[in-house]
Amino acid sequence: MNFMKNIFLTSFLYLLFVTVYAQPSTGPGVNSPENTAPRKGSIKGKIIEEGSNVPLEYANIAVYSQPDSTLVGGGIAGVKGDFLISDIKPGTYFIDTKFIGYEHTRKFNIVVERGNFDIDLGTIELVPASENLGEVNVYSQDKPIVYEIDKKIIDPAQFPTSANGTATDVLANTPSVVVDIEGNVTMRGSSNFTVLIDGRPTPFEAADALEQIPASTIRNIEIITNPSAKYDPDGNAGIININTKKSKMIGLTGIFNGSADTNGSLSGDFLLNFKREKINYFVSGNLSDRRRNGSFESENITWADDTITTLSSGDRNRGFQGWSLKTGFDYYFNDFNTLTFNVGVNGRNRYNEGFSDYSESSTSGFFLESSTENLGEGKGQELAFGLDYRKTFEGQEGREFTAYFLYETGNGEDYSLYNQFDGDNELIGGQKNWEVGNDQQFRFKADYVHPFENKMKLEAGYQARIDRDFEWNDVHWYNTVEEYEPSPESEYYSETYFKRDIHSLYSTFSRSGDVFGFQAGLRTEYTNRSMEYSKTDEPYTINRFDWFPTLHVSFQLPLEQQLIASYSRRIDRPRGYFLEPFVTYMDAYTVRKGNPAIEPEYIDSYELGYQKQIGKGFLSMEIYHRKTNNRVERITSVYEGNVMMRTIDNVGVDYSTGLELMLNTNPTKWWMLNLMGNAYHYAIEGELNGSVIDVEPSFNWHTRLSNTFSITKTTKFQFDAMYHSPTVTAQGNRKGFLFTNMAVRQDFFKNKLNVTLSVRDVFNTAKFGFESSGPDFYAKRSFDMKSPVVAITLSYKINNYKNPNRQGDRTNGMNGGEGDMMDMGGEM
Repeated sequence: MNFMKNIFLTSFLYLLFVTVYAQPSTGPGVNSPENTAPRKGSIKGKIIEEGSNVPLEYANIAVYSQPDSTLVGGGIAGVKGDFLISDIKPGTYFIDTKFIGYEHTRKFNIVVERGNFDIDLGTIELVPASENLGEVNVYSQDKPIVYEIDKKIIDPAQFPTSANGTATDVLANTPSVVVDIEGNVTMRGSSNFTVLIDGRPTPFEAADALEQIPASTIRNIEIITNPSAKYDPDGNAGIININTKKSKMIGLTGIFNGSADTNGSLSGDFLLNFKREKINYFVSGNLSDRRRNGSFESENITWADDTITTLSSGDRNRGFQGWSLKTGFDYYFNDFNTLTFNVGVNGRNRYNEGFSDYSESSTSGFFLESSTENLGEGKGQELAFGLDYRKTFEGQEGREFTAYFLYETGNGEDYSLYNQFDGDNELIGGQKNWEVGNDQQFRFKADYVHPFENKMKLEAGYQARIDRDFEWNDVHWYNTVEEYEPSPESEYYSETYFKRDIHSLYSTFSRSGDVFGFQAGLRTEYTNRSMEYSKTDEPYTINRFDWFPTLHVSFQLPLEQQLIASYSRRIDRPRGYFLEPFVTYMDAYTVRKGNPAIEPEYIDSYELGYQKQIGKGFLSMEIYHRKTNNRVERITSVYEGNVMMRTIDNVGVDYSTGLELMLNTNPTKWWMLNLMGNAYHYAIEGELNGSVIDVEPSFNWHTRLSNTFSITKTTKFQFDAMYHSPTVTAQGNRKGFLFTNMAVRQDFFKNKLNVTLSVRDVFNTAKFGFESSGPDFYAKRSFDMKSPVVAITLSYKINNYKNPNRQGDRTNGMNGGEGDMMDMGGEM
């Protein structure tokens, strides 16, 4: 290990020395092509929003020959709104400047000639799109989704139907993502993805992280299906990065939100910000109890020595209770050095409770009717400290060094209880189960960006991830003499100690041009993992290097079209939860067991995307292919009698090949329509329990139609419809489902107060079902969510004067609402 540490330390120091002291070249050499080729000109400038002076990153610039209107060049504005279009021959041109949500601007009579080869257009101001037709006011609206070269950016403010919800509810409106009626999230058919908050990892599992964040505190959400080598390669399907709000205005600003629904859900959150010239303080918090109530039916048939049929039905109340408090500050030493410190505490409890009726029968004549009381809780608390440093360099735009350190510690307790009653309501059996543990995580990351001439850029960095976890598990059984008693220590009590160290180095090199751009990257990671289990003599270990190449290529085509291709190799490491080798009773008829021998999945992901601007809307199409080696599947089998076991295993290789489509258009000034669809072919090959998997490939698809109507300047109405087709698994299939939502939002007091009334699953069509089978069992289960659910959300802003950045983060095409005081940049 000392040898490995020395290798990484030496590599990292060498990397920093080379990149920090490397300087961009001062100009072309004597024999360079620039000195020998015929002289060509260039056109540069800067694009900002009129009134606010906010730079408009990703605004589109096109250069046309004035005599015949042929396209001769073009480009996209940079972070500061600046652009440079080179290789322009002498002549007379006009330039078009466009950006989603803004009026089109055109400049004529731009002459490139001897003595005036390099044209500086200065500042070009774009006006936010709006129109007045006589006495009738027509109110246009911003786009809910913006496509960039490597990601999609979603604006939650454009989806009133999710206003009272969480990040999970916002994701239900996004391309590439599916949220079922139980709140389970998948990206292009996979539940294995990475969740980041403000670009930082979270101590939560993905599902808990998404449920923990109120939609009202989200600036935007980035969907990254093929991340570059700069990002962690974890996650089968990619990355969901949630950027939270923070104000940039001088003085005190804030926002308070509250919501309630007919399921009994309640939530509230706040964000306060106080900014002075050199320091910015922020504090935020939330408290929530979100409920998903419904009913279920199931049928299990097992056959061994006897065939046993178990029928059950009942109510299930599921929910998530959480709270959090976070505070910190940004300190601006000068224009080039910034330090950010934050500390946060939070708690959570994911619960599942209900009563079930059971009927058991067998071919041998056995019959039993019973009922059970079930309670499951997953509680935890975390404390986190973060320190970030950012340095830019005077006179060297784009050159940057950033570093951060993150420490997290927490504890958790998973508790489950079931009591079984006979037909006379007498207690006849039961069990209590505990999984209690604590964990610590350390993370350090340093990144350096160095620009060169000709729009070239080098990025490099190092990261260390250190995880330490300890957990014990125990079971108490019910008996008629002593009621609940501990199990014999040798049978069920166990302890698990988990440690994992991951060291990473990466580098990317990119060049952006008027027509062609590319980014190539390579990341290498060394993993040292060990899990010690009290009932085995030898630990389960992994000690290896992995390599993760990435490639992104873009082509700017005529007529405002763009073509993007990308490849990335990724890994999905099994969570500690999946490795636990002990048996846990979930209820009287279901147990769970981890698999410490599970191997990580390795994923090869390919994408080809096409975007075209259509008026003020756009059309986007993406063809993708994903191959997953060591595919991990949830497996069901018979544990004993009619008790089923759920575990996981590597089953082989799976393939997903599909087409994702999105159309955004405005049929009228007051109507915005979004049509999203994803269709893919899914196949799985491999072995399960010694037999070849015999599952026919499936054609899967889902579609989503969203209509938003700007009735007045202060009133919006939205109606969504979503359908998800059936799909297959290694052991069975999942049924399709349909649901619809609608909402109306009204703004008061110059947008200081917003009230949203929403209805989820308007027609009560959201029903979930699946079937699975094996050599000795058949299982069928369905869940019907209680609906429709009516919710009301109130949002109130403090100090809602005109924001210097009044259109929000237009650099990402986003807007938190007209006059919204919350800046769309920074972290909460």
